[in-house]
Amino acid sequence: ARADIVLVSGGNTLFAVDRWKRFGLDEELRKAAQRGCVLTGGSAGAICWFDAGHSDSADPQSYAEAMLAGGSAAASTQGASGSDSSDVKPWEYIRCGGLGVLPGLCCPHHDRTQSNGVLRSQDFDGMLLRHAQGETGVCIDHFAALVVDGADYSILSLEGKPGTALAGRDAPDFTGAGTPWIWIKRVVGDAVVATRLAPRGRLADVLTPATAIVEDPRVEAARAANPSDVDRP
Repeated sequence: ARADIVLVSGGNTLFAVDRWKRFGLDEELRKAAQRGCVLTGGSAGAICWFDAGHSDSADPQSYAEAMLAGGSAAASTQGASGSDSSDVKPWEYIRCGGLGVLPGLCCPHHDRTQSNGVLRSQDFDGMLLRHAQGETGVCIDHFAALVVDGADYSILSLEGKPGTALAGRDAPDFTGAGTPWIWIKRVVGDAVVATRLAPRGRLADVLTPATAIVEDPRVEAARAANPSDVDRP
């Protein structure tokens, strides 16, 4: 309760949030946010602070048994060019709920393809269209970070690394020639519209609470395949 910094690693978001709720840690983390504790992390450790996120929690390599055996779901995250088609795994991204410290639907590794062979950005657009009732998509490139300081935000972009922000383009570029960045995506009519986030600004100007939430029916299957209520060593 007195921590100054809470760092959440990558991994299985659904398993982690379910586990936290089981032990009441979700409320403690929200209290930590309210008192000004620094909350940080990447991948699942980014999704968890938002209302929800584009998650690889249905990837069997992120299940507890695989991780305890020394596996790493993060290791399967590749560049935008994609995976070797001969090694594609048959799992799907799911919409996974977070703690709701920040509004929005978070997509980490926005410019990456994982072991299912699907570019996360492309799949995320489909997810937004399925959840079109006012959710704001927060798309964070693999080598970018969103920094929130009170009512303000800024973007960190790792120099010399590839990303989707290319000079002269108003839409994400997946050739690897751009710089790491963050995009806001919203459904307008029947299309997903991406807006390049300004380097800094007011958080309330870019993130707004969802007007409605549509839960992903595939979550229960992922939860059953990797239950968080099993006692483990």
